[in-house]
Amino acid sequence: MERRAFLTGSVGALGTIAASSARAQPAASLPAGFVRLRVVPGELTVDGKVGKAYRIEREDGRLGWVGRRGGRFQVALDNGLADPLSIHWHGLILPDGQDGVPYVTQPPIKPGERRLYDFPLVQAGTYWMHSHFGLQEQIMVTAPLIIVDERSPHPMRDVVMMLNDFTTRDPAAILESLQTMPMGGMKMAGSMKKGMGNKPDLTDVTYDAFLANRRSLTDPDVVRVNEGESARLRVINMSSSSNYFVSTGPLGAQAIAVDGEDIVPLAGTRFELGVAQRIDLRVQIPRGGGAYPIIAQAEGTDGQAGIVLATAGTTVPTLSPKAPRVAGALTNQQEARLRALHPLARRPIDRRLRVTLGGDMRTYVWNLNGQVWPKITPLEVKQGERVEITFENQTPMTHPMHLHGHVFQVTAVGGAPVSGARRDTVLVSPKQTVKVEFDALYPGYWMIHCHLLYHQAAGMMTVMHYQGFENRSYDPLASLAEFPRR
Repeated sequence: MERRAFLTGSVGALGTIAASSARAQPAASLPAGFVRLRVVPGELTVDGKVGKAYRIEREDGRLGWVGRRGGRFQVALDNGLADPLSIHWHGLILPDGQDGVPYVTQPPIKPGERRLYDFPLVQAGTYWMHSHFGLQEQIMVTAPLIIVDERSPHPMRDVVMMLNDFTTRDPAAILESLQTMPMGGMKMAGSMKKGMGNKPDLTDVTYDAFLANRRSLTDPDVVRVNEGESARLRVINMSSSSNYFVSTGPLGAQAIAVDGEDIVPLAGTRFELGVAQRIDLRVQIPRGGGAYPIIAQAEGTDGQAGIVLATAGTTVPTLSPKAPRVAGALTNQQEARLRALHPLARRPIDRRLRVTLGGDMRTYVWNLNGQVWPKITPLEVKQGERVEITFENQTPMTHPMHLHGHVFQVTAVGGAPVSGARRDTVLVSPKQTVKVEFDALYPGYWMIHCHLLYHQAAGMMTVMHYQGFENRSYDPLASLAEFPRR
């Protein structure tokens, strides 16, 4: 099935995708054709500091999953933790019952339980997977999810760069400090320090380190490349609270996709990347070779992470996890410059939804349309409608807003109309309005939320509901019973 046909109107195919739902199984024999993923505990020592770093790994120990467009996502997910979990396949178009949101689309996966996932892959691009249970995302229950298109006319070397913010603290303690510890009239994370240049409207959690491919710049991941070859850098922001400036230095780049969706190539050497977003950068390794650091500096800090592309025999330079100066705020001007390579077909808007982003650091209660999760009223749509969502940010912080199970197109940034990128997560800057459009093709209950983890935990989530669709798993108030375990 052609991808654009599916995304823009092949409702008849929906029966195929919706007929399959995640099934609980005992963790025993692996069904034919399925790949086993297991979630296991672990730790990392980063620059002498030890913190939790869990893994979503395959049988051979590699992180995440790789598939091909036109195939199937057939995964047996084993919970090897002592706590329940739920894994969200971020950015994928899939049946509502396999989306991985506890109490909304399916029950949590119990310790020792296996859950089967099986649906067609109608996309190709850079995606990722992460826990949607409690605060497990902070302890790095995250991994890449790559879908390749074997029909691509321009094959390139694939290089994945995963970005994480690393802390030695218990995420529950971080959330508690944000909610209970006043400092200078604001509520700060316990590790936030004065005099670092961190403004409360840029970041509310200070981290011990920033990692690329789970390594600090004191010991970076060195990826060997060949002289003269093209490489596709799949940069995935798996962080819980950190936006980044991604720089390719003297190695010029072209952004060719965001959130798995092709864009009109945008040349540059510095790109903005919000939490949960992905950007694919095409780079050309010069003849003569060399070492080329790809650096991601966290917004509002001097902390940075990165990998090094290096040809054989090249000396890798010594790199510092601290930048010479503190980074400012993401401008979101890049969003206004992006153009979809395959824009939505033009059609009238059938339904307009408004999502107002509210909350502040003082109370550390964050909301959408004045409602705090899980006590919300779902946003209603009908199957087949063209829907517009207006995100209006009334807060002094930037929020990466994610819609589950759909691909939307950005149509206005800050009041200026654009024929923007197609994506699943969009940044909304302080006091800014961003509009997006999509076709309502996939019945279900679908989360809309800020992807800053502690904002989610403090209430910044809601649900979009297709009229007439029912799901026995939908019981968001049940999540209140799990809150003490977060």
